[in-house]
Amino acid sequence: MASEAPLERKYSRWRQLKTTTKKNMTIEGENNKIQNAIKADLQKSNFDLAVDYSEAGLDYFIDSEALKEIPVIKTVVGAIKGGMAVRDIFFAKKLMTFLREYHNGELAREKKDEFFEKFQRDPKYRESVVEHIVTLNERFITVEKSKVLSNLFQAHINGKFDWESFCELAECLDKIHTAGFKILDDSAKSSDPFHFKTHESDKDGGGLLFSAGICVVLGNHYGINAHGQYLYYYGIRGDINWEFPKNTEPEH
Repeated sequence: MASEAPLERKYSRWRQLKTTTKKNMTIEGENNKIQNAIKADLQKSNFDLAVDYSEAGLDYFIDSEALKEIPVIKTVVGAIKGGMAVRDIFFAKKLMTFLREYHNGELAREKKDEFFEKFQRDPKYRESVVEHIVTLNERFITVEKSKVLSNLFQAHINGKFDWESFCELAECLDKIHTAGFKILDDSAKSSDPFHFKTHESDKDGGGLLFSAGICVVLGNHYGINAHGQYLYYYGIRGDINWEFPKNTEPEH
């Protein structure tokens, strides 16, 4: 009888290992489904690009059965949330906005082909792309940020910056208050672009930009750094072909 205890412990460990392995296989399977769904909807628009999903009401998403069959909505929203409650619908709305901006963008076919080749070949890159698209769109509290993220993603594919830089810009986008978009736009169009000062606390936009890591502050003087300028031109303005003048290209 004394020999049964070690044997029982052995089988107990085996059962735990079997359970853990099964869970890992399930997670891996879901990850593969999500990656395939993202790839499918990036490769081909299986939805109406004429619809402005950022302006669509909740009823549109509730009533549209065809929308729920789109791979990224069916797989990602279903896998993460397990239903289509109000929060799920808002998540779907942001994902659809991201994809619509992507498909309505100006990316050349060869740039997309290069991206998909790397997406398929490099598992770490593929996993990071999917994580950023899904995680950031889920956590944004405004649809506008999904548009900006899509523009940054297109600029990356267009060769304007590498993936590491995209991740840094995406983090800045995640942190910035959307009121900062207008502050950046006003600054870019001023007589002294990306430099400004203020004596009025109620108009002090430097704090919004500083908290996002795109602004340096000296007293009441503010300067927009390279991350802020890239975020503005490629993301907020959405000019994925923007070329900085040689004598004014921001320093990193």
